[in-house]
Amino acid sequence: MAALDLYWFDLDVAAGLQAAWRAWLAPEERARADRYLLPRHGERYVAAHAQLRWLLAQRLRGAPRELEFELGVQGKPRVRGARLHFNLSHSGPWGLVGIAADQEVGVDIEGERPAMDGVGLAQRFFTPAETAWLREQPAEQRARAFARLWTCKEAWLKADGRGLALSLRRIEVSFAGAGAELRSLDDAPGQTWFVREFDLVPGYAAAAVLPAAPSAVTVQRLAPPAA
Repeated sequence: MAALDLYWFDLDVAAGLQAAWRAWLAPEERARADRYLLPRHGERYVAAHAQLRWLLAQRLRGAPRELEFELGVQGKPRVRGARLHFNLSHSGPWGLVGIAADQEVGVDIEGERPAMDGVGLAQRFFTPAETAWLREQPAEQRARAFARLWTCKEAWLKADGRGLALSLRRIEVSFAGAGAELRSLDDAPGQTWFVREFDLVPGYAAAAVLPAAPSAVTVQRLAPPAA
């Protein structure tokens, strides 16, 4: 197996850089950015997708604006003509990209939300064991615990490729060992998953999931690429 490379980066950048990055995007990406009600959200979308393009262009030895994306069989984006697996997630002012050469990858980054009813949401979408674990956490740690559960499960959805067509209850996350573990709850489980959590910035949880363990995992903060 090849390595998994993770990059995290800022989404709030200077206006001049934002404008230059916007030129890297395809017309449909710019149109989507313009549909956001709040300008800041559109700007963060541009920053996330521009930096994804830059990272992929470095691997493929091309220019960010020249990359053409298409949807795979299950609707997951891929670079046309390239055998490279990647995934993008962003939350608030932070973006996260995972890149793997030889297998699917899913990543997720989420901010902690202390005011949210995490236990109530867990009862609706998580397994009974996950909900029980969350309820057992001290009140002041529950927002962090919920974010950890959510990022692992969301990253799994994205690694599988079928997204919300799958139920979050088909996979169970546990934290009994040194880190997170994923266990399939399908009637005939034939898939084991590699999951790794990351502490990148305070107040945010992040995770990556792959079908099998990579040869290595590298984590790097990306400096804003020059236009």
